[in-house]
Amino acid sequence: LIEGEKLVSIGALEDAKDLFYLETFEIKALVNDELADCKRIIIERKAAMAQESKRTRLPRVIASDGFAYFGGTAKIVEGANVFSGEPVSPGVYEGRIRVVHDPSKTKMTQGEILCCHGTDPSWTPLFLSSGALVMEVGGLMTHGSVVAREYGIPAVVGLEKVTERLTRSARSSGRIERNR
Repeated sequence: LIEGEKLVSIGALEDAKDLFYLETFEIKALVNDELADCKRIIIERKAAMAQESKRTRLPRVIASDGFAYFGGTAKIVEGANVFSGEPVSPGVYEGRIRVVHDPSKTKMTQGEILCCHGTDPSWTPLFLSSGALVMEVGGLMTHGSVVAREYGIPAVVGLEKVTERLTRSARSSGRIERNR
């Protein structure tokens, strides 16, 4: 941010943090006074960031070319009480569902089924009281899957829109089977 402050002092940037919206080659060009449309670039990227921050669904996979896949592993049958996804930790569990969007604002009751978009290390404390895990995104080696296996709780991932389709008061049972 010190370099950003220097660029603000000479009028090249409006805010020192605007530096984070530029690529390395653009920063070099800006320092050499060779980036004429710097403010337009920053405005466009701030707008794109604001748009992305409104995203409520996480992609299941982001390919190396940047394409994002949002679908689950199975088709949704509207009105059906059956969900199908990818089993990532074996077991059978029945209990109340807790749909969680923010782990810092949730306290699980012992044995509830944790239902979420996806997890990262900040979600780990919720696993201590969870009886099972259901996630919209993830795979065999993603955070939630690995922690579920370590804690010995059943888990299934790749259930498209599952957080929209389930509520905490719903009664749910699930079975994870591996077909050979």
